[in-house]
Amino acid sequence: MTVAILARGQNTALPVAATYTVVVSHATGPEVDLVAFLLDEAGRAPGDDAMVFYNQPDGAGARWLPPETGGGVTRHRLEVTPAGWAGTTARVRIGLTVTGGTFATVAGLRAAVHGPAGELYTLDLGTPDVQDALIVGDVYRHRDAIKVRCVGDGFTDGLRGLITDVGLTVDEPAPAAATPAAPVAFAVPVAQPVVTLTKAQQISLAKPAANASSVDLRKYAVAVSLVKSGLDARTFRVVLAIDCSGSTKKLFRTGVMQRSLERMVAIADLLDDNGEMEVWFFGDFPVRSAPVRTTTAPDYLERQAADKKRAEGGNFEPRVMKEILDWTAAEPSPHPTLVLFWSDGGVHAEKQITELLIRASNRPVYWMFLGLGVADYGVLARLDNVRGGVVDNAGFLPIDDIDLLSDDDLYGQIFGAFVSRWHTAAAAAGILTT
Repeated sequence: MTVAILARGQNTALPVAATYTVVVSHATGPEVDLVAFLLDEAGRAPGDDAMVFYNQPDGAGARWLPPETGGGVTRHRLEVTPAGWAGTTARVRIGLTVTGGTFATVAGLRAAVHGPAGELYTLDLGTPDVQDALIVGDVYRHRDAIKVRCVGDGFTDGLRGLITDVGLTVDEPAPAAATPAAPVAFAVPVAQPVVTLTKAQQISLAKPAANASSVDLRKYAVAVSLVKSGLDARTFRVVLAIDCSGSTKKLFRTGVMQRSLERMVAIADLLDDNGEMEVWFFGDFPVRSAPVRTTTAPDYLERQAADKKRAEGGNFEPRVMKEILDWTAAEPSPHPTLVLFWSDGGVHAEKQITELLIRASNRPVYWMFLGLGVADYGVLARLDNVRGGVVDNAGFLPIDDIDLLSDDDLYGQIFGAFVSRWHTAAAAAGILTT
């Protein structure tokens, strides 16, 4: 029987079964370890019992099995039983680490999902090179189905990268994953994250390999843009506002809005204070949805379809803008806020938007309006001419077709032409404290 192959970023529904087994195999030699995390809808680990590995093999709905070696091949297995998921658990993430090297030294790496009758899908992990930790994929619940997504992205800081990516902080430097005598210490993040451990500060100009994933290539383009614009040492809270007015239905249906979201979440991965992006859908009224990060982005709009549906209708930008401003006041941060604001036009509340921007110009919030498609953007196209505020706190970038705009141009314009100028002016005006 031919087994279907899932490419990186691809997801599919699994046939109904009580238990699925994720099997990872490779040529015997390097010390590879499998680890899993029990995550909520937002891709966050709720506590210290969310990690399943050799020192904690049994979790609620996930069971780590000892590796098997024979014929020059080592096999790692994780049993996933969705009916056993407890509390807020909505997905199981499967990861790998390698000790004393990178995955370039791990030959014959292969991952698959099995059901009771045998192999269901192969997960194509590509050809990892410099990474010493990988996210194999997620098994997750979506509505009434259990699905699997192939991820295949990795980190260069080992187990620490996997741990911090799901919102946990490392109490001590993570020990080698193959040393059972030294359990990994981690804890639930506190209100103010330990910035030195987040990927938001790990700006790297090491160019990814030619066969790197689209996520890695985008993150590299973001890193280059941040360095060029002098923002590589800065941290922001990143917010995405998504237009859900009636005219955007084609953008959602054809995947344009999903691809646009994936372009934006790469910004949050490097710039945001905790590596994730807050999301609002808006039409006549705003709806705040779950945060998103690079590892939960590929199926985000599918999972949050109910929130999007609630926001559909006309479009009245001032309401969502005010709600975002109220959120920044209710949940203060030492870092400024960057709002990435998607609109396909039809903007008519010019007076209210202008007045709101002027009143909020002394706040550490920058509004980056992004026009999606060829349309009449109204006041958005005239934001650079808004006068009367303390600083110019808004910019507008029209994008006829986001699929034709390169990452270098997209991120270069956002940071070089807009955000960096505001950051300099806001710092000079005393609006920014960091």
